[in-house]
This record gives sequence, structure tokens and C-alpha cells, in this order.
Amino acid sequence: MARIFHISGRPTWLEIDLDAIEHNFQHARNAVAPGVALYPVVKANGYGLGVLPIAKRLLACGAYGLCIATIEEAIQLRAAGISQPLILLSGLSADIAEQVAAYHLQPFVFDLSHIHPLSRAARHHPITFFLKVYTGMGRFGLLPEQLPEALQLIRTLPGLSLAGLVSHLACSDQPDHPDNSRQLHNLQQLLIQSGMSHGQTSLANSGAILSRPDTHFSWVRPGIMLYGASPFFPHNHGSQIGLKPVVSWYTRIQQIRSLPTGSGVGYGQTFVTQRPSRIAILPVGYADGYNRLLGNRAQVLLQGQRIPVVGRVSMDSIAIDTTELSEVAIGAPVTLLGRDQEEEITAEEMASWCSTIPYEIFTNLGERVAKYPVSSCCS
Repeated sequence: MARIFHISGRPTWLEIDLDAIEHNFQHARNAVAPGVALYPVVKANGYGLGVLPIAKRLLACGAYGLCIATIEEAIQLRAAGISQPLILLSGLSADIAEQVAAYHLQPFVFDLSHIHPLSRAARHHPITFFLKVYTGMGRFGLLPEQLPEALQLIRTLPGLSLAGLVSHLACSDQPDHPDNSRQLHNLQQLLIQSGMSHGQTSLANSGAILSRPDTHFSWVRPGIMLYGASPFFPHNHGSQIGLKPVVSWYTRIQQIRSLPTGSGVGYGQTFVTQRPSRIAILPVGYADGYNRLLGNRAQVLLQGQRIPVVGRVSMDSIAIDTTELSEVAIGAPVTLLGRDQEEEITAEEMASWCSTIPYEIFTNLGERVAKYPVSSCCS
């Protein structure tokens, strides 16, 4: 159950278990061969969970560096004193090349037009970078026929240090999908053709780390698995593959209403009581990241029992039907995500209720929800 934090203002908060983060990191490390480096993905504010405590714990337990998506994320990490390599996954554009140099970032480059601006920015600060090559995902990447031109251009321009080739798997959540082997073959061919077989090559994300050792190369990029959710969802949950849940989400009962039979609840009156009912109001809504699709579908945990969410999710509140409980009090803690006694709501279960994936559950968690790093040993 929730630790009792002193929550000023709106009593809706997250607890982020840093010990579970470390456990999941070690699980990734155990899946790769000695010498394969781990660069955890902490983009989007650590998948919405608060990047700084997570990044510092990951680096303390052996991460070589971190993967991010934006310059703003890099600035935040550097300002916090993080000096380890930061890999800019989302690539480069001419207007951020100077910042890439100033903050000592290692970008993915996937367009020929980005190489000249990178060299100009590297006149005072040499830049190490990766060429992202197209192997079949249908998104970013230099086409195979562009690779010789890119390599020749890099050789002629000052200040640039090409670390290696990278690509990204489209179907790593389905280990047996034929596209995984096809993309692996395409990357292997490009490495041979470019003469970069001994470079710092990366292809594997969470799913491939756990299921495709032939894709591990020099370094890997664990993401969703670090945060406790399965990269193979909906085929399994994190706990079924040795991961520990990281996120617990709590709120407190704000108001209790006793309503007669036939009373509507919330916008559109999409829930109507079929008996005299005790409806509790919780101060959490879609502005906090509690998906609007959870209305009339989700459950919460109260007193170790599953309680249905009734009516539509509002911007700032939801309603739950507590009629089956013998006693309910204003201020009682309610678990939206996590464990209460023998019951647990996982990110995968919440994702299934709104037909999405755990990534979206985490990254949609609102800025106004307080986030507290904790240790599971203190639970």
C-alpha cells in the first residue's frame, strides 16, 4: 500500500521505485554478452516518470550513457551534472548542430544534408556521431545507396568522428517475425560494404535484448523493460519475464455521495445507478494522464479490493462505485496503478482497458502529478 506522503494541494501522486529500475537494468545486462554496452533510453522525461532520479540510478549501476530525444532533455541532464555520453536518437537538424557540439552529444544522423552543418558545428568541439541506416522499418535512415556518398563526405570534412552504424527494429515485440531477420541481414550487409564491421553498431531495443541475441552487436538500447512493462505486450506482462513494476499511482477520496437508484454520474450520464449507491469522487482526470477511455472500463484498488470506475473521466476527476464496501472515508488512499494487498493493477492491464500500450500510459502522466522516487526495500 502507499507510503503516506505529505501531499500539498491535490492529493494525486506517483511513487517511482528506483530499486525496481535497477533490477530491470540488471535483467537487461544479464541478457547480453560481456562487453556489450547498455545505453538506457530515458527520453520523454524518463518515459514520463521523472528523468533525473532514474538517470542517476541507471548510471550508478553501470549504464555507459543515456539515450534521449531532444536538445531540451540534454540540457536538463547536463545541468544536473551528468557528464556521461548522451545519444540523441531523434537525429539532427541544422538549427541545433551548435548545441549538439556545445553539450557534447552523440547524434544519430540519417540525412545527407545534416553532415555539413555538423562539421561546421564541430570546428571548436569535435563531434562523435552515428549514421542511422535504413534496413526496412520505413522511417528514418540513410538508404543503402546513399551510404558510400555519406562515408566519403565524412572523410573530407573536419571535426567529425563516425562511431558506427545504427538502425531500429520494427517488429522486436514479435521475436519470430521475419522482418527482424531481414533487417538484421540488411544491417550486416551494410556493415560489410562500409568496412565498419568493427564499429560501434546498435540495433537492439528491449524486445530484441530479451529475445534476439544475434542483434546485440556493440551496444543496446533498453527502454520500456526498464520501467517494468513487457516489450512483448499484449503477449505477456513484465512480471512474467522477470521484470519488476516501477510505477505506483495513488490518489485520495475527495468526496462521497449517496445516490438513489436511477441517478446519473458524470458528463453525459453514461453511468446510471441500478441501486442505492455510494459514489466516491477522486481528484484525478485526463489532465493528469488518466486516459478518458478508462471511464466505465477501469478499476481502482481500495481496501485491497477492485472497485469500478463509473461514468466518464473528466479533466480533473473520476467517480468510483464503493457500494460493496462496508465503510469508506474521505481522504482514504486509492491505488490507480500498482498493488494493494493481494490485488494489483499493472501498466499492461491499464493499457488493455484503453486499447493502447504501456508506453502511452507512462508518457501521458501529467506534469501536475507529483513524482516521488522511492526504494522498494522501504515499502
